[in-house]
Amino acid sequence: MKKPISNFLTRTGIALALVTMAISCKKDASRPSDNAAPVKIDKSGITQPAVTYQLIWSDEFNGTSVDGSKWNIDVGNPGVNNEKEYYQAANIAETGGNLVITAKNQNVGGQPYTSGKMETSGKFSCQYGRIEASIKVPEFTGSWPAFWMLGTNIGSVGWPQCGEIDILEQINTSNTIYGTIHWYDNGATQYGGTTSTNANAYHLYAVQWDNQSITWWVDNNLYATANIANNINNTGAFQNPFYIILNMAVAGDFPGQTVNTAALPANMYVDYVHVYKGVTSGPPIGQTITLKGVNNDYVSSEDGLQAMTCNRTTASTWEQFLVVDAGNGKVALESMGHYVSSENGTMPITCNRTSFGAWEEFTWGVNANGSITLQGNNGLFVSSEDGTQPMTCNRTTASTWESFGVDQ
Repeated sequence: MKKPISNFLTRTGIALALVTMAISCKKDASRPSDNAAPVKIDKSGITQPAVTYQLIWSDEFNGTSVDGSKWNIDVGNPGVNNEKEYYQAANIAETGGNLVITAKNQNVGGQPYTSGKMETSGKFSCQYGRIEASIKVPEFTGSWPAFWMLGTNIGSVGWPQCGEIDILEQINTSNTIYGTIHWYDNGATQYGGTTSTNANAYHLYAVQWDNQSITWWVDNNLYATANIANNINNTGAFQNPFYIILNMAVAGDFPGQTVNTAALPANMYVDYVHVYKGVTSGPPIGQTITLKGVNNDYVSSEDGLQAMTCNRTTASTWEQFLVVDAGNGKVALESMGHYVSSENGTMPITCNRTSFGAWEEFTWGVNANGSITLQGNNGLFVSSEDGTQPMTCNRTTASTWESFGVDQ
């Protein structure tokens, strides 16, 4: 069953505006309260490429029970934010084409209320893309429904170092919708924005996330933007994979401790959750990127000291490239102050030119799966050589070894 909300699958050249309103909310997870001041993030100087979106994961909730291959159901009270609910599987159902999370006036586990929480940790995560859900939330005093994400490395680094992306938060009977990121920058730090809608109707809540920015949308209307480019304000946590969470807390520091028990039981309805991969349809001019070969290793500039390779298991400074507009629809790639050269296909490629000319100019191509190709001015393609030898620019056609993932 689908509600009348249109999917937003393709966007080209979206202008992302800076939203200056910061908020001071905080939500459910196993972590202490965040009282840090918000940080305003400057969005100037970011150039967005044209992007389309391809569906890579979804749950339509058209079954009769929660899909255990996609979701974990949490049990217990999280012990944070002074929340008063006990999460249990009995408060989660899949019926009528919806996921239904129900808050009840029910004493379990020492808590006066019960509710439901589910997440995809260990079963699905994503790094970048568009993450959206069609949701209708109840509006009663004491309610705190949320659709959000946490970094998959929370078990090793803790919160807020893992990062948190709140796609939807709403409290009490308010029509205010909160979108926020939390991270660590000399303490717990947060930034985001708000918008208003009639929350007790179905709306499409989404974030669009790449290595430059996170933007928040309600019914395909942009209302907040955060800059995360180049680790600005120590936002590097948002360059890692995150998993998805749906829950409805009852009472707590954000909504307060007053609960309208006459409104219980109350339901949060989720029609679907969709995750899309962003596919760049043009070169991301002005952005610093990584390139990953089909061997799952990164391209390295080798600091310009030897022929380039595609054999790094992790990406550091030598594996980052600034995409420069070379004119005439071509790009140049700069790393550590030097440019990648095709060497006109006569020898392995290098990254040792202090300026770019014809041999340092490439045509950026995009494959159907979102990977890219680089074609030199000699008409031949750059090859990773599967990481077994120095890279070249001498292939007459592009196949797997000549395809590269961007920022993967």
